[in-house]
Amino acid sequence: MSIVIDSPVLGSINVEQGDIYSFPRGVPGFEDNKQFVIVQPEPGAPFAYLQSTESPDLVLLVTNPFLFYPSYDFELPDQVAEELGIEAKEDVEVWCVVTVPEQMERASVNLLAPIIVNVNARTGRQTILTNTPYATKHPLFPGATDEQRPAGGDGDAGTHP
Repeated sequence: MSIVIDSPVLGSINVEQGDIYSFPRGVPGFEDNKQFVIVQPEPGAPFAYLQSTESPDLVLLVTNPFLFYPSYDFELPDQVAEELGIEAKEDVEVWCVVTVPEQMERASVNLLAPIIVNVNARTGRQTILTNTPYATKHPLFPGATDEQRPAGGDGDAGTHP
């Protein structure tokens, strides 16, 4: 069985029930939305969309953080692994929310609050890391000059993991 979502970003998309992820806690700021689908415009693309199935207007641009920060590393809390039913490393995909202002070179990625999904159990959660050097606004393009990096935000946007 499938559903159709009329997304303002992605247009009309057909989603199979088996492709939907359950986020029991919702996503911070959108706690009432508990069902999402990850839409990749094309296989191997560096970006995807986390699309709510309940609120078509809620769509977040996400990326695999390891593509931009290969040394990105964190310890997944046992509570999160248990909540998502994660039993093996192969069960996990990590996504981070990307913010793109008018100037693309100032795009940033939130490494402090990764979205963790269990691809087998189809569960997900955005978790806020503790005791970490990561911030909510790391430059998506780390080689950008200081003038091109995001200003303000939590932490030092110029800090690299």
